[in-house]
Amino acid sequence: MHRLIAGFVWIALLPLPVLVAAKLDAVPVFDVAPSCLQAREYAGVNRNLTYQGCMKDENDARAELVRKWTHFNAGDRKDCVAQGASPMPSYVEILTCLEMSDEANALYNPDGTARANPDRSIRGLTGPTLPAPAAPLGSEGVPKSEETPPAPKSVE
Repeated sequence: MHRLIAGFVWIALLPLPVLVAAKLDAVPVFDVAPSCLQAREYAGVNRNLTYQGCMKDENDARAELVRKWTHFNAGDRKDCVAQGASPMPSYVEILTCLEMSDEANALYNPDGTARANPDRSIRGLTGPTLPAPAAPLGSEGVPKSEETPPAPKSVE
């Protein structure tokens, strides 16, 4: 009888590792309200607005994590969740960490050297491009190329 019960227990426990692994691959669930309540202490006049803004930012970040979660590297997910979980859990911190890791992976090889031609558009990293360097400024903040040349000096 004991063997039969032990057999049923083992059969019931077989899917457990799969469920644990699936849980680790999902977006974590945090209670961010305490950290938003603590943020109120640093607010100016309207502490309630600060709390509401904090909660909105955290909920928006979690929604974005849910949408993008599987696109991030599993190792980066693990590292960023560990960093974003303490001392005060924050979805904003996790999302920022993952986006920065993704950007670094797009720009650098695993050995730390810069990629020759990083393709940012493939990874969804089509952020703002930097403008071309401006012409050097001359007197009064006018680009030197647009400055009026000085008048020739007369020799007396």
